[in-house]
Amino acid sequence: MEKSGTQTPLSLAAAKAVRTYAATTRSALGSAEAPVISYAGLWLLLASLAPAAETETDEILGLNRADARAAALALLESPHPTIGAAVAGWLRPGVELTKALPIMLDPLPEQAGLDAWADEHTRGLITEFPLEIDPWTLLVFASALVVTPRWSEPLDDDGDGLLLLEGGFQAVVETEAAGPVAVACPPSEDGISVYSVIAANGVAADDVWRAAEEVVRRVDAGEVQNRTFDPGDAGTGHAWTVREVTAFGSAPADRWRSHLPEWSAEDRHDLAAAPGVAEIAGGVMAAIETDTEAVCVQKAVASYDREGFKAAAVTGMMVRAATGAPRETTVRQIDLRFDRPHAVVAVARGGAWEGIPLFDSWVTPA
Repeated sequence: MEKSGTQTPLSLAAAKAVRTYAATTRSALGSAEAPVISYAGLWLLLASLAPAAETETDEILGLNRADARAAALALLESPHPTIGAAVAGWLRPGVELTKALPIMLDPLPEQAGLDAWADEHTRGLITEFPLEIDPWTLLVFASALVVTPRWSEPLDDDGDGLLLLEGGFQAVVETEAAGPVAVACPPSEDGISVYSVIAANGVAADDVWRAAEEVVRRVDAGEVQNRTFDPGDAGTGHAWTVREVTAFGSAPADRWRSHLPEWSAEDRHDLAAAPGVAEIAGGVMAAIETDTEAVCVQKAVASYDREGFKAAAVTGMMVRAATGAPRETTVRQIDLRFDRPHAVVAVARGGAWEGIPLFDSWVTPA
């Protein structure tokens, strides 16, 4: 839970901007129950491209175009013990732009080249780029974000199939958004705090996220201390029990233990409706004279185990020639399955042989 480095006014503004962007994007996408998603990865890509937007970005990204770009560059150029971040762009050879774009562009590689970029910049956690290029692909941008903190000490097994945390940050906190919540964060010396926050059954996922944001904000402000127990009733709650146990030696007044699941997840998100994507993609498309359209997607993975936490996301934006882009339509899908014995007949067509069955076969699938 240690904080490393010194924050500048711009980095403080960027942190606030990303937190706000995460909340608004979660609401816009309805992604409160997504298995894993990186709003920061999307923000990093959009902020890097912000100068291409044709209007200011304060209300979307939380910073104006110049400051958003400067904040993104500062993040990309700032070393961190466990965070890896990268932004890149590729242009199909022969395509001419009418204006310069904020990201340096390399020649568009084959799909294997984009896959290799994703693999390299996510430490092998994502081996396939989230977008497939085709002959109509003109321009591709991407951000990669990866974190791999390890716990200071491996977590134990609680004997019931869960991980056991006896140190780190543990608390029960009364929140405005979701009432009392339980919070657990294993200790790590890698500059990443991984909070688990659980609310009562029936609390909407959006409210749990708001409670988590509230808890982190209050912890950072020093308003919530480790081993805080807020509820007035010290008895059993929705995610905790309180009982007396026998301790020996100089034991603390309270003994805290959290039982946490080991888990892994991966997900893919269509980000077309995310705040800022249409505005910034529109500014990018304005640099190409032909009719174009853009898509924006993200692939994300995460895992939590006794050793630590790993998560990575690759966010890709692709500009394609509109004439070659597939259009959505609605059709009936009818599936015929020939997986039992059936007949096959070969019939002649044309001339004197028209309509003559030439060969019959009874096919018995293996």
